[in-house]
Amino acid sequence: MTVKESNSRRQDDCAELFRRKIFVREVAEKRVGIRAATAVALAVVVVAALAPMAQAGAAQSGPAKRSAIPAPVAATAGDTRATDQIIVRYRDGASPNASELSREAGEAVSVGRRTQGGAFVSKLGTRRAGSSVDAVAKRWAALPGVEYAEPDRILQASAVPTDPSYISQWDLFGPTTPALGSTLVGANLEPAWTITTGSPDVVVAVIDTGITAHADLAGQTVPGYDFITDAQIGNDGSGRDANPSDPGDWISSTENASGFFAGCGTGNSSWHGTHVSGTIAAATNNGLGVAGIAPGSKVLPVRVLGKCGGYTSDIVDGMRWAAGLAVAGVPANPNPAAVLNLSLGGSGACSVTQQSAIDDITAIGATVVVAAGNSNADTSTSQPANCSKVITVAATGSTGSRAYYSNYGSLVELAGPGGDSKLIPGTILSTMNAGTTTPSTDTYVGYQGTSMATPHVAGVSALVKSARPATTPAEMVSLLQSSSAAFPTGSTCTTALCGTGMLDAAAAVTAASAGGPRSLGSFSKTLPLAGTTGIGTSTTLQWSPSAGATSYEYCLVVGLSTPCTTWTSVGTATSAVVSGLVGTSLYAWQVRAVSGTSSAEANVSLRSSFTTATPVALPVAFAKTSPATAATGQAVSLALSWAASTGATSYEYCLDSTINSACDGTWVSTGPARTATVSALLNSTKYEWQVRARNAGGTTDASAGVWWTFTTVSLP
Repeated sequence: MTVKESNSRRQDDCAELFRRKIFVREVAEKRVGIRAATAVALAVVVVAALAPMAQAGAAQSGPAKRSAIPAPVAATAGDTRATDQIIVRYRDGASPNASELSREAGEAVSVGRRTQGGAFVSKLGTRRAGSSVDAVAKRWAALPGVEYAEPDRILQASAVPTDPSYISQWDLFGPTTPALGSTLVGANLEPAWTITTGSPDVVVAVIDTGITAHADLAGQTVPGYDFITDAQIGNDGSGRDANPSDPGDWISSTENASGFFAGCGTGNSSWHGTHVSGTIAAATNNGLGVAGIAPGSKVLPVRVLGKCGGYTSDIVDGMRWAAGLAVAGVPANPNPAAVLNLSLGGSGACSVTQQSAIDDITAIGATVVVAAGNSNADTSTSQPANCSKVITVAATGSTGSRAYYSNYGSLVELAGPGGDSKLIPGTILSTMNAGTTTPSTDTYVGYQGTSMATPHVAGVSALVKSARPATTPAEMVSLLQSSSAAFPTGSTCTTALCGTGMLDAAAAVTAASAGGPRSLGSFSKTLPLAGTTGIGTSTTLQWSPSAGATSYEYCLVVGLSTPCTTWTSVGTATSAVVSGLVGTSLYAWQVRAVSGTSSAEANVSLRSSFTTATPVALPVAFAKTSPATAATGQAVSLALSWAASTGATSYEYCLDSTINSACDGTWVSTGPARTATVSALLNSTKYEWQVRARNAGGTTDASAGVWWTFTTVSLP
């Protein structure tokens, strides 16, 4: 399959959270120039409960009878669908009426920030049970003008202990590795690395718990961002900021017993994002720890999960920003990601909020890779794995069979090494921190889960983009599936359960490089930055030079999904001025370097976008008041005055003695004042004058644009 259909029915399937307990024992060793280690570790299972989305139904023929407002039901321990926020969107984009929402919720509701999708995050007075929040969302969805209302679920990460086992990076070798004493099925990286180890202009976003400082990740990242709005969940003393460092997500027994984190489950810090990042791009040939799949590429850490998880609204904003789309109140991302890794998920159908973001992200050329889930259930029940336009990854163990925990089904695109602690070797070794609460020293730990299988596919996707930058998200799915290896004889995976086959990096990268190496140097768009807002009616597009290019062409379209069909050549220039832009519009643009019949798009074919400012209405019509038009006998020193103009921020006047209804002198500003004294006028002279009101939108001439005149007094 290439594109999955979003499920129309919302399912209320609650995922059980596993308690997080990690036991680590590491023994470093070397093998075939690839660094490995041994560890005893636990499975990482990122789970969440996403309740049914209540969606407004068809218009009724008569007024519907409203049911009684249900009393709030407080969240209880173990209720993974509990939340205190609801995402609501009105069809006309209007702001919610807090009083109306409060009435339907049966308690005070505060309306928070507006999402880039036009919805609003609204906070209830208390954290409620999942069923109680569902009931409120359904009532809100039934209000006039509401397009949809859906619970803003909290996604939670957790882990379980595994038995001691000998592990190394079996997941990077394959399809067989006799030197390890058994037949192992990994992702077959070694032949792929002879073609490319990744390009620094290919960025992979890790949408996760953030990242810790680790020697094996030094120099492997670009600046990220922390999107956790709630300071308690963030656990770093602040809300959103430019620091994606992971301070730890541990839950103590006291916190679990009562208060904000009651029922979250006790556990040590998971350092989940650090583990995922190491699989994708840990440094190689540095004499340390492990090897990453695409060490030549860069990781963009985007922190969305903290203590007890993270809200869907924060996760979606992090996804948008990672791809270079605008997020209100957040600086533009100077390093948009070509691949997004989402090693997270939960039960339920794909929400409108998630699908809208995925649609926009893939429209500009970024690939989204998602974990199938760890519930040993059909992936149709797990989001965002069941969203359209994503690559959903199931997990296999070292024998090529489906890992015992992995979700499965027709919505899975392919399988990747995720580990299986029941086998030897079992889990996936990667970078980790030794701290049980706050960050401590570097270490390496083995985890298992579709959370681990996903970065294998994301990493290979980065290699594919490095070899063939023009690969689109749809082409990426097709290439990974067509190059996948068949499941071994006797595998519990079939094409009906685990996708088309097992990830084969060598076959995928070989297919991507079939056109030969890049003939033109990589280059990037520089201005405006991706996601910039408030652009005027004209702007300058700029980009860096591309080695070997003889000319450049750019394309500018309205909307993210509009294809580029018209390219405008600018010769050898590395900039172009575009004008006539329409206010409050979203534009997408791309530039390509040309040499003969060859061309290459900037930012590995990832399009950039910007939004123009909302036009400001001109000041309203107003009139001059004194001296009256055609007045005579006026003093040689007098005051010009005029009425106020609504919307004006300042005024300016012009006075001259050439009667032609045009300013032959200078426009003089009076600021907000509505009068100006003019002196040293000549006797017996006819003057004309005009005043205009100004604001950010422009100017409006007084008296419908008619210039007034007056004549000064004659000499005695």
